[in-house]
Amino acid sequence: MYNETTRKYYERITKIIEKLRKGRTIAFLGESPEYTAFLKKEYDLKDFIRITTVKKKANDRIVFLGDLQNQNDKYYIIVPRIPKALDLQMRIFEFGYDDYDDCFFMNHGKIWIPKGVKDYTDNYGNHVNAPSCEVVLEDYECNAEINVDETCIFESNTRITAKTYGGCIINIGKNCAFESGVTLTVFSDGEVNIDKNTRFVRDTEIIVLGGMTLNIGKDCLFSFEIKIYCGDGHSIFDLTTGKRINPQIKGLPKNTITIGDHVWVGMRSIILNKTVLGKCDIIGAGSIVKGEYPNNCVIAGSPAKVIRKNVTWSANSLRDTLDGIPEEYMMLSESADNINQ
Repeated sequence: MYNETTRKYYERITKIIEKLRKGRTIAFLGESPEYTAFLKKEYDLKDFIRITTVKKKANDRIVFLGDLQNQNDKYYIIVPRIPKALDLQMRIFEFGYDDYDDCFFMNHGKIWIPKGVKDYTDNYGNHVNAPSCEVVLEDYECNAEINVDETCIFESNTRITAKTYGGCIINIGKNCAFESGVTLTVFSDGEVNIDKNTRFVRDTEIIVLGGMTLNIGKDCLFSFEIKIYCGDGHSIFDLTTGKRINPQIKGLPKNTITIGDHVWVGMRSIILNKTVLGKCDIIGAGSIVKGEYPNNCVIAGSPAKVIRKNVTWSANSLRDTLDGIPEEYMMLSESADNINQ
């Protein structure tokens, strides 16, 4: 039986397919018992046939596509698992079935969107407006919404990757910088929001798992070799109840990392799920951060703890006074809201 993540994917992809199918009988090229079960349960669709493009593989259960040649007014082909490839597309086209209009590959293969491409859209509901960086849409990605301001800078070996079953949202504001080796990977229904003027120094890895949310404020600075993991990576169960204790459900507070404005994260730090960092915090090098921390603090250690309050910082190492530091960054830890929401 399909899980919740897979169900959401099936819902998304079926809405796309139904607009194209227009009531025609579904002809499956390849097997997908899960998706067939979904269509029967959720859409009450039971009139399927299975087909093959190889005549000798046809039998009383599988129809040779050549026997349905030029009958695209009656049949709509769905390819649930076989990756989209030109030779197979051409084979199907030879029998009178056009891509998308008459045939839909659920696995579209890896899509590489190079720098310089504005407003990329496709028949899988993906929309990418990220002209300053390279974006990769993995095999089954659909309904991804990725917006990166054109003023952002992405150096070599930097990449945004949308993985698994789609629905991810990524928004990156003006004048953000991603130095060499910084990667951002977002899974199904994951969400990332990065505000303006935030900078990531080299070799930083950001992973946002399905249903998780990462919010990063403006004017932040992330040093090198930092890891940000939004999600646990594996399922954890309570043996007494049999229930999962770390469900990947979007909107749960424990499935979010929130980093406030003007936060400085030291080299080789690790930020884990269910973390809230207040404005103007300073994270010491090598810290393992998990929990809720007030604004204008120095946080360090493994696990990280508050070691000093009532501080602020400047990216200008030659600055000797508070002159020029915005007032919003000079709030006392005790006088501000304890946690930057």
